[in-house]
Amino acid sequence: MKKTNYYFIINEYSGSGNGKKVWQLLENYLQSTTLSYFSSKSTYAGETIKLVHQLASKINAETDLIVVVGGDGTLHEAIQGLAEEFATLPLGYIPAGSGNDFARGVGISKKPLEALKQILNTTHSKKLDVLFHQEKKQGTLGYAVNNVGIGFDALIVKLTNNSSSKVILNKYNLGSLAYLASLIRAYFTQPAFPIFIEVDGKKQRINQAFLVTTTNHAYFGGGVKIAPMAKPDDGIIDVIILSKLPILKIAFLFLCMMLGGLHTHFKSVKHFSGRSIHIQTLNAEDGQADGEELGRQVYDSHFSTVSRNFWF
Repeated sequence: MKKTNYYFIINEYSGSGNGKKVWQLLENYLQSTTLSYFSSKSTYAGETIKLVHQLASKINAETDLIVVVGGDGTLHEAIQGLAEEFATLPLGYIPAGSGNDFARGVGISKKPLEALKQILNTTHSKKLDVLFHQEKKQGTLGYAVNNVGIGFDALIVKLTNNSSSKVILNKYNLGSLAYLASLIRAYFTQPAFPIFIEVDGKKQRINQAFLVTTTNHAYFGGGVKIAPMAKPDDGIIDVIILSKLPILKIAFLFLCMMLGGLHTHFKSVKHFSGRSIHIQTLNAEDGQADGEELGRQVYDSHFSTVSRNFWF
């Protein structure tokens, strides 16, 4: 059945201010209807976790729906807010970030009004996988809707997130330039590193890992098709491991990713898939989950999937 009350949580800062523009567009539309809706603003890192948890504890699951407006990082926080306590509660999502990989990967429109209409016209939730990762050394756990990366992609995230030019470029829809600059810098900074990977009980060592991405669907980095075989509803985790190559060969592989995932045919790209993944690094490396920094540390990470309900 359709929902009758909509609780919007908005990150106006997502996409370097795009969230605010998207909400203005959505609210103008909502005000022209008879829909019952309420809104809350997320104003600092981590607040979406708190807001989602508070709402989840008091809404009527039959008639009410929480809708998150923001980027992949905002949705990442929303999933942490549901955690296991409210795991069955459906969640709506309207993308307003700079990457919007989750929307791209699962079929949510990247046009705000169309995404809203998908939510309003839906009568039942869709059950999708979410990555559940446990960090043994630190004793932490978390969820990721897109991917968890160690090495090159995580360093790109760190450099991009801390780039002073990112905000300016995003205002002119040129955020990809900040990402490209970080990519080039990360290439010359990130060395190859050894890892152990265990897939459904079978363990092996890889000596020259450069990019290690554990993913739930095909995309990362704002539309790069890192794992074309990955599906967000099959209970399978996909891992792509890329060796360090000369910069022109790396550029060629990323071009292959952009062209639909042809990179997986090359020997320097390894693909693993399974229901249980265990990744260990021997050295401290940068990590990221859904574009959120996990810090630089020695990783001992266990991955599985859990189901979450999305309303679109």
